[in-house]
Amino acid sequence: MNPLYQSLLSQAVSGQMLNVRDLSQFSAAEIRQTMADLVVADRTDLANALAAAGQSLYPESEDILAISALLAEVQQDWSSAQELLLKLIEVQGDAATPVTLRHLIRVLRCQCEPAQAMQVAQKALALHPQDASLQEEFASLQDLLSEQLPLDASRQIH
Repeated sequence: MNPLYQSLLSQAVSGQMLNVRDLSQFSAAEIRQTMADLVVADRTDLANALAAAGQSLYPESEDILAISALLAEVQQDWSSAQELLLKLIEVQGDAATPVTLRHLIRVLRCQCEPAQAMQVAQKALALHPQDASLQEEFASLQDLLSEQLPLDASRQIH
């Protein structure tokens, strides 16, 4: 158990939360690891609090943004996951990873936004044309959208 994890648990037992000053002595990587450990221990309440604090301390940290987005996905908080992933992609710029882009595509799909997911998939493939998973996502979205076109057309006729 790392020092941050121990501090969080002892504070939680006494009904308190670490303040930002205390938290600032920990790196973004230490906060990310502690968040992961908290999720494994089924302490998502503390992981959420730590995510918010970590984002305020390290708003441009890829570590904090990535783990916070994953936490939001686990909790099926799709709008928060989308917001965090978009910020992560902004921070990563042209170096946005295929994994990050796939997560955004899947979050958009979970929000029933296949057209937006397709736009992201197209941009993702432009950055990573050889990525097999992105190619599969793109093909799947093409199939899904082509199936929806006849439905959309039939709705307009009636």
